Amino acid sequence: MSNTNLKSGTKWVRTALVSRGGLTQALAYHSYLHIEISEFRLRFFVAQAGECVWLEDYASDMFLTPHQVLENLKLLVFDHPVLALTGWKAIHITVSTDGFTLIPDSLFRKEYAARYLQLTQGHPVLATNKALHEHLPALGMYSVFQMPAEWWNFFQDHFALQPLFFSHICTPLLLGALRKTDASKDTQVFLQFQEGFFIALVLEKKKLQFCNRFRFHNPEEATFFVLSFLNELNYLPEGVELCLSGETTPFSGVFGELARFLPHIFFAKKPRQLAYPDEFEDLADHRYFALLNCYELSGLRGEG
Repeated sequence: MSNTNLKSGTKWVRTALVSRGGLTQALAYHSYLHIEISEFRLRFFVAQAGECVWLEDYASDMFLTPHQVLENLKLLVFDHPVLALTGWKAIHITVSTDGFTLIPDSLFRKEYAARYLQLTQGHPVLATNKALHEHLPALGMYSVFQMPAEWWNFFQDHFALQPLFFSHICTPLLLGALRKTDASKDTQVFLQFQEGFFIALVLEKKKLQFCNRFRFHNPEEATFFVLSFLNELNYLPEGVELCLSGETTPFSGVFGELARFLPHIFFAKKPRQLAYPDEFEDLADHRYFALLNCYELSGLRGEG
């Protein structure tokens, strides 16, 4: 592992690196590249024949504007021994943005993607953003979301002529939650924490009941939001199982505050359908729950 800045001068600091060895151009032809990107973080992993053969995580200790993210992305990618490779079987880019919604199959029209986001946000999609959509047949829904247009353009140029797909972070979270949910249990709640916000999913007998993104400033505010939506859904806190993932730990203020009201809390585990390098055991794998469940996207699209 390394927590030093790269020679390229990027503001991101590498916080984790595990691998089964070096990756070559020849190996990239038989591998999937999955990238998760936000204003605070860039992380990615490479999947090959059912194995996670490389995982790397970078973080910034400050909020970066979309343009600053792009500038750091350029510094990192062009010199990187993995991200500079080409010819991948597919590249999946996952973004975590405010603007997203889920639309049932029967109501979705791709020409209205920006309109759906406008109704969700209360204002039109900004010219600096791009409206995208993705079909989720397992849920009978479409994910509609936005991402900075300059990020989209960069990835299109950098991975030109390669199979390239974009998702909102809710997609792998939903797929991972569905895989982990016990159909015999009434209610399970999944919270994915990132810097300054969390995404909440509520499933009842493998049916999605609730999905939303909340910004918060302190553990008390986050807990208030959780208790509020549970109350609106007529769920008793002591009657639900709560699964945590992302940027939280058993020693965090958020965990301590939630545990005061929700007695059944556990942390997400890495997907079992992948094999991992031995060094992965040193990582808190719940942090990579969303990223690693991007592997499900390959099966969702009938790839490979």
